Amino acid sequence: MSASQARGALERVLTELGELAARARQSGDMVRIACVQDKQDRANAVVEVATGDLVVAQDAAADAPSRAFAGEKLGEAAQQLQGLVSKARACTGKEEASRPEGSNDVKIPQVVLPQDPTGPVTPGARGLPPIDPRPPVASPVL
Repeated sequence: MSASQARGALERVLTELGELAARARQSGDMVRIACVQDKQDRANAVVEVATGDLVVAQDAAADAPSRAFAGEKLGEAAQQLQGLVSKARACTGKEEASRPEGSNDVKIPQVVLPQDPTGPVTPGARGLPPIDPRPPVASPVL
């Protein structure tokens, strides 16, 4: 990956993450905001590391192996950032509609257990609680 391609990829990713963060803030959903903000913070950390590699890749005084290695690291950083963007999109729900496995809805059958204390059965029908055979204890505080 060349230095100009890497720079363009980094800028596009940061721009898209900024747009996703702005939309999340507009929605007012704190979970979405926190999720996108987390991905944005991670992306900023990756970009911070990639900035040094970008300088090395653009430096004409650097030797060829150093520039090649910096280019490889920039390519890896671009892949990491693409993964973070897809996770940020999932936070906002954009990819949830296209992926059925992304849904977290649960269908639980409505079953009332026979000994459910919150059920519609009256207290008399449940029976009395068991009687403790031990005598009552006096309070130690007088």
